[in-house]
Amino acid sequence: MKPVTVVGSINIDLFSYLDRWPKVGETVKVRETAHTLGGKGANQAVAATKLGANATLIGAIGRDSFGREAADQLDAFEVKTDLIEKPDCMTGMAFIDVGPDGDNMIRLSGGANDQLAPADLEVFANQLSDGGVVLLQNEINLETSLKAAELARKAGALVIMDPAPAPTPAWPKSTVTAFDVLTPNASEAGALLGHIPVSLEEAQNGAQRLCSYGLRGVIITMGENGVAWCFEGETGKLPAPKVNAIDTVAAGDCFNGALATALAKGDKLQDAIHFAMRAAALATTRKGASSSLPNLAELEQLPISEFA
Repeated sequence: MKPVTVVGSINIDLFSYLDRWPKVGETVKVRETAHTLGGKGANQAVAATKLGANATLIGAIGRDSFGREAADQLDAFEVKTDLIEKPDCMTGMAFIDVGPDGDNMIRLSGGANDQLAPADLEVFANQLSDGGVVLLQNEINLETSLKAAELARKAGALVIMDPAPAPTPAWPKSTVTAFDVLTPNASEAGALLGHIPVSLEEAQNGAQRLCSYGLRGVIITMGENGVAWCFEGETGKLPAPKVNAIDTVAAGDCFNGALATALAKGDKLQDAIHFAMRAAALATTRKGASSSLPNLAELEQLPISEFA
């Protein structure tokens, strides 16, 4: 298996589980609170590691208690890390409200993630060039992601960008084509296309249009509707597994971590997408971010009929 390298955000997530969404100006009690390791970079690295990848996370933390907690949790998940400590800012934080149907709203405080600079990656050039698959997200500075992509592509690594949160303003074609594969959800695809796809057919057409910019591939995740893609001229779509979702936080990160794992193993694209969809679906049946991510044994034990 080729290695997987993740360059991205590391947060401590603070969760509030709500019985109903409050109105503007209203104070409501929450049903439950929790805090755990999060951040798209950390989540993707944990997902890949738990699913059997040889994964390494490159990211930044603050010199604070949350930074120490994040490092300890990554170690507990057995994620290999190259962490850069930023002494003059706090570790990134996410404030996550989860509604009664498992949907969520997230407020981000970038902290050390915003301080991860292109120059910080020079010392990790060998790690990036050795990565068979490099995973990026839009929770760190774009310039840093572009530098990571440049270093990785020089050595022939496959660079996957999860453009989340949605880029504002929308990226020009020159930025989009700095990566090999994009994995937006519907709203993120809408930010790049100018309209949000609402069906798998629209997502498939949107993926094909984005590929025409010069990308090797685009995979658009449509939540409970499924996934559509275009890769090297081939298009397709798959319906989503049917599960009792209680918390969709980190489902997209799980999808990306699982996708990278399968591609690093040498799986064909459709098989890798199917594997990633099953992993993400299982993650939605649990609470939390990194704590919800399944391991390979759990995924293999699932009845095929439930997740076919």
